Amino acid sequence: MEINPLIFRAYDIRGIYGKDLDESVFQKIGFALGKKGKLFLVGHDIRKSGKPLALALIAGLLAKNSKVIFAGQGSFGQILFSGFRKKVDFTLFVTASHLSKEWNGLKIFRGDGEPIAPGRLKEKVMRVKKVNFPRPKVKKINLKKEYLNFLVQKFSILKKSNFKVVLDCGGASMSLVAPQLFRKLNFKVVELFCRPNPELSDRDPEPTPSATQRLRELVLRERADFGVAFDGDGDRGVIIDDQGRYLRGDELAIILAKSFLKKEKKKIIVKTVSCTLAVEEELKKLGAKIIEVPVGHTFVGKECKRRKALLGIEESSHLFYPSVYLFDDALLTPLFVAQVLFQEKKKLSQLVDTLPKYFFEEINFACPDEKKFEIVEKLKKKFQKIYQKVKLLDGIKIYFSDGWVLIRASNTSPKIKLYLEAKRKDNFQVLKDKFSQELIKCIQQ
Repeated sequence: MEINPLIFRAYDIRGIYGKDLDESVFQKIGFALGKKGKLFLVGHDIRKSGKPLALALIAGLLAKNSKVIFAGQGSFGQILFSGFRKKVDFTLFVTASHLSKEWNGLKIFRGDGEPIAPGRLKEKVMRVKKVNFPRPKVKKINLKKEYLNFLVQKFSILKKSNFKVVLDCGGASMSLVAPQLFRKLNFKVVELFCRPNPELSDRDPEPTPSATQRLRELVLRERADFGVAFDGDGDRGVIIDDQGRYLRGDELAIILAKSFLKKEKKKIIVKTVSCTLAVEEELKKLGAKIIEVPVGHTFVGKECKRRKALLGIEESSHLFYPSVYLFDDALLTPLFVAQVLFQEKKKLSQLVDTLPKYFFEEINFACPDEKKFEIVEKLKKKFQKIYQKVKLLDGIKIYFSDGWVLIRASNTSPKIKLYLEAKRKDNFQVLKDKFSQELIKCIQQ
């Protein structure tokens, strides 16, 4: 297969299986990544194409005389934990995260869980010509039991909580571990889409408000303490409160950070440029130092490691808890939520009601990959001349007296994203109408 250069994105590799990438492409990627004597751990999520791509990746690594451990199928957290526990040099996870079943890809990490962007990998892969790739013969491990025991021990206080939780695994990778873990911690577990389904047909692997409608209804009907919807590979968990309300990652993170800041000496919080104003407004009052980074788990994870941060926040519910490990295992989010509820002796809805109520929306505009970055660059030049206060950390963010607007190209999909926030509804609607029209016009040109 001819390699589509667009599969190499800002912080991972993604493409449609059979069209943009296949086993031959992954052999070359493995060969380009491989280093003689270095130890790699390779795993894959629940998709049907996961195992053949993982084995092809291993063949490429072995052709470069790398050492390889195969962790097989698992959730994001289980595979990253396996690399962490085995003290490997690099962990490679074959996944397309929240994208639909026809997609697949690769996430690259150091052994400690620090994410690595593909960087110059594209050029290295393009230079790989004919290589004799061996048939993979590697040691296979399964640390699922050790992984679950680690989390049970870490959150053993929750065995006394008697909480009721609704788990929506979307039939994806978290089906393999989440129900088992919460039962080990004595939760009353209500399952929704918790049977492994490689077709990912139960609901959209992206846990959006519309995709989690059944979960929200079930939380109310079961009178659960909260619900959680996991994405396709299990590095994001969206929380639903006891009143059935969908919580964005940055909203939930404020609640968690307030609890953490009371007890921890570390005060550094890393957040993406797309997070709500309320993160700074609420957490600076508690002594937090806020560090802003571009959108993307790679940027958050790297900065959390560099700054020795207390918490890493992405609005889309990638949350990092460096006190446990560096990677964004989605199982940690509901566990920390339960821990805070148990310690605070309050319902989640009561804590949510203390948050500022601003008007926020993220809007996706379909735009071809080869066109989206060019459009954003044109808008940068235009808006810099019009508006006084702008930031170019990731796309262009324009600040107003009542809120802000962010326009950036998606690093994972053929889309341009528009984020808006304002403290007043009328101002929010003005911003939404104005910048939506501007984007539509640019994309259609």
